[in-house]
Amino acid sequence: MNRVALYNGRVRTPFGYAGAVLVEGQTIAAVGNNEEILAAAKGAERIDLGGRLLLPGFVDGHMHFLACALAMDQLNLTGCRSVEELRGMVRTFRDDRKLAPGEWIVGRGWNHEHFADGRIPTKEDLDDVTPGNPVLLVRVCGHVATLNSLGLRTLDISRESRFSGGVVDLDERGEPTGVLRETAVQYARMKTGTSAPDRLRSALVRAGADLAKVGLTSLCSDDLGSVQGDFRALFDLYLGLERDGAMPVRVTEQLLLKDRGALDDFLSTGWRTGDGTPFFHVGPLKILTDGSMGGRTALLREEYSDMKGVLGVPIHGQDELQDLIWTAHRAGMQIATHAIGDGALDLCLDGMEKALVRAPRKARHYIVHCQMGDMGQYRRMAHLGIGAAIQPPFVPSDRPMALKRIGEARALSGYAWKTLLNLGIFLSGGSDAPVESFSPLWGIYTAVTRQDEKGEPEGGWNPSQKLTVEEAVDLYTAGGAYSSFDEHHKGTIEAGKLADMVALDRDIFTIPEEEIRDVRVSLTLTGGRCTHRAL
Repeated sequence: MNRVALYNGRVRTPFGYAGAVLVEGQTIAAVGNNEEILAAAKGAERIDLGGRLLLPGFVDGHMHFLACALAMDQLNLTGCRSVEELRGMVRTFRDDRKLAPGEWIVGRGWNHEHFADGRIPTKEDLDDVTPGNPVLLVRVCGHVATLNSLGLRTLDISRESRFSGGVVDLDERGEPTGVLRETAVQYARMKTGTSAPDRLRSALVRAGADLAKVGLTSLCSDDLGSVQGDFRALFDLYLGLERDGAMPVRVTEQLLLKDRGALDDFLSTGWRTGDGTPFFHVGPLKILTDGSMGGRTALLREEYSDMKGVLGVPIHGQDELQDLIWTAHRAGMQIATHAIGDGALDLCLDGMEKALVRAPRKARHYIVHCQMGDMGQYRRMAHLGIGAAIQPPFVPSDRPMALKRIGEARALSGYAWKTLLNLGIFLSGGSDAPVESFSPLWGIYTAVTRQDEKGEPEGGWNPSQKLTVEEAVDLYTAGGAYSSFDEHHKGTIEAGKLADMVALDRDIFTIPEEEIRDVRVSLTLTGGRCTHRAL
């Protein structure tokens, strides 16, 4: 049995600080002072923490692990500042990869809010650059994308194409511009995202090493879009990695089953929330109810401030959404609904409340993102016991865009992490990676300061919503564990819990808040196994 003694540290526990931890196998055997632990550690590997802070392993409450892994082989458009620069990046990617005619070019990360002209690229911007290769370029949010003409033809998308909960933009002649929104993007991504199992395995293992470097030991991940919605193939992938001892992190799968047929198929297998193994288990049914604010597809109660008459895109009709929620709730599933706009939040709360009234139980349903809302909606969440999987890094990223899209008054009532916490709503912290960096320390910094990497704006955006360092750390540890019914196994450092822990090179509870962004992970243990070490 693997035995490890971590000593000479500052170990944060629910009962105060300790100095050392003894690990046996995958479990924390004892927590105490240096003398106690070292006396019990005969034959164990000894790791001197050198006074470093030791925390529970970080949990990302919502991300897309497989998409992150696959993106390593795709065109990264993050930081692109113009359509012309985007064109050049596509051309360089094609030439560097020596792509044959007909091979797909898939990229992600462009944000037209960073372009001087503020326009979304269309097929005309791409056709002369890559006439022989179909191209799919996904916006940073994942809810808007652009295809070139060959891509449209390859996917058989035309003026007649229809997608429930999705949009194919048309020009003045009624022809597709190449721009897709919402479920139309999901369709295109699934059609271009097929990968051989061995490639998926190697991509996950490689990406897992990067996750360990930032202290992540567990994820709540939405991955079905990367395997064409095939939950059986996804389960085989993760469970196969675990059988081989190669799972780099623990994964709770947020199952984005696109419609009632897909949900019924899943339920027929007998799998339910909480089922699984130490490194992979079933989480909630994930339901998209709207899109993104940047793409103006988030569903609002009132029109966008910068585009009159536009309210956003509902992914499901109210009856269809209610049916999905009720079917999953009745079957014993937890439910996580994506809602960015306040209009979408209303739909989610209506559906969840009806299900909870018909069949009361402590379901721990939650809202993914929960970016817009008001006190009435937040109090309703608290009353119903509905939580939120929030993304603190959205605060600095979204601020300039949100002020344009919805105006200052509505923007200031959203991103209300402190208000949610004060109302007793359970929260987890996450990244939505690859939308944002998956570094939990970056998330903690943004939750505490509400500033960007330059320390702007001074004093933080809407500083009344700042979290304390303790509250922010809990988001990414105990909060993530609770949201996935894992609080008895992880989220705190206690004897009997899983040996998922992270040591930092500085004590984030004592340094100035602005320095948190520069803190690095010195050691990551997942199930007692060292997955990253920089001591």
